[in-house]
Amino acid sequence: MAPIESNDRLMIILICAVPFAALSYCGLVMASLIAIPEVKQYPLVFGGIFALIPLVLGAAIWIGPFRK
Repeated sequence: MAPIESNDRLMIILICAVPFAALSYCGLVMASLIAIPEVKQYPLVFGGIFALIPLVLGAAIWIGPFRK
C-alpha cells in the first residue's frame, strides 16, 4: 500500500477535526445557555453573538490570504 501524502493526511485531519470542533462549539453554546444567568436573560443577544463568532472567523480565514 502506498504511503499517504501530506496533502491527503491534512484533508483527513480536516475532515475529522472540523465536525468535532463544530460539535464542541455547539455544546459550549448550549451549556452556556443553560448555566449562565445573563445568557438566560438575553438569549437572542447571546445567540446572535454566538452565531457571529464562526461567521467572522470563517470570513477572516477565507479572505485572509487575499489581503495585501
